[in-house]
Amino acid sequence: MITRTIRSFLPVAALAFTTLAFAQATPAAKPAAAPATTTAKPAVAAPAKDAGDTAAPAVAVPGPAKAEPLMAPKFKEVKFEGTKPTAKEILEKHVNATGGTKAWEAKKSMTSKGGLEVPSVGLKGSMQMQAMMPDRVTVTMDLPGMGQTRTGFDGTTGWTIDPMRGPALMEPKELANLKRDANFRRDLELAAKPDVATVAGLVEFEGRPCWQLTIAMPGNDPADNFYDKESGTMSGMSMMAATPMGQIPVIIVMTDYKDFGDVKVPTKTTTKVMGQTQLMTVDTVSWDPVDAKAFDLPAEIAALKQAPAAPAAPVAPVKAIPVPPAAPAAPATK
Repeated sequence: MITRTIRSFLPVAALAFTTLAFAQATPAAKPAAAPATTTAKPAVAAPAKDAGDTAAPAVAVPGPAKAEPLMAPKFKEVKFEGTKPTAKEILEKHVNATGGTKAWEAKKSMTSKGGLEVPSVGLKGSMQMQAMMPDRVTVTMDLPGMGQTRTGFDGTTGWTIDPMRGPALMEPKELANLKRDANFRRDLELAAKPDVATVAGLVEFEGRPCWQLTIAMPGNDPADNFYDKESGTMSGMSMMAATPMGQIPVIIVMTDYKDFGDVKVPTKTTTKVMGQTQLMTVDTVSWDPVDAKAFDLPAEIAALKQAPAAPAAPVAPVKAIPVPPAAPAAPATK
C-alpha cells in the first residue's frame, strides 16, 4: 500500500488504507467484506409448564460461524524443468533488467508524479512522491471530492494526515513497514545480501509464471515478491499490510516498465485489497536532488509529538474482602 524499491515507489500501507477508506466513505462503493464479530448465542432451556413437569432439554441456537483470520492468498504452483535459481540470481536478474547495479547506485533522490484512480467509486486524482536515501519519503494523494492524504517519514517519525482520521503518528509496525518501503533501492540491497530471501517456487501470478521470493526483513512481517520467469522484472507483491484498520491482505501488480533516464520503472501499479482496487500510473520520474526540507514534519504532526501524554486513569484501590473464620475441625473418629 504498501510500494518497494525499483518498482512503484509508494508505501503499501498507504495505498491499502486509502483504497479501503475512500471506497467505504463513498455511497456508491460496494462495501468490502468485513470479518464477522458476533458470537454464537448460548443454549436456552424452555421453562417447565408447572412444578410437576420436567424442564425441556436445552435447545442450541445456532449463531454466525466464527470469522476466519485474514490470510495472504496462495498461488498455483507451476512445474518447471532444470534447477531452481537462487534468490541472489533472481534478484540480480531483476536489477540488471531494470538498469543495472551502477545505474541504481547513482540514484540518491527521486520525485515521481502521476495519477490515482479508485474505479469502484469513479474517483480519479493525482499523486506525488519524493524520496531520499536511505529512507526519507513523503507521499501526497489528492482525490477530488474526498480530500488529500499525506504520508511521510523524516528519518525518525512516521506520520499520516487523511480526511477520515486527521493527523496521526504511526504505530511501530506501520512505521517499520514505511521505513522498508521508503528505500527505493531495496532490491539492489537485497541482491547484495540475499540471506533474507527464500525461493518458495515457481507460481502463476497474474497469468504469468513467476518466481516467488519470500522476504523476511528484521522487524517486518514476511512478504512475497514475484519476478517474471522470462523477463526477470518484478511483477508484483503479496503481503499482510499493517494499516490503521489492522493487518489486511494486499496484492500489488506492477506492469508497463518504461525508461526514466538510465533505469526502468513500472508505470502502472494495481493495488487489490479486500475486494477493492486502486490504480496508480506514473507519468514522470526525476532523479534530481530533493531538498531535505521536503521531509520536515508538518505543523500538525509536530504538535502531536510535542503534546504531553494523556495521564493514566487512576486505579481504584483494591478493597480487602473479609474472610469468614474457618469452621472448627471435626473431631477425629476412631
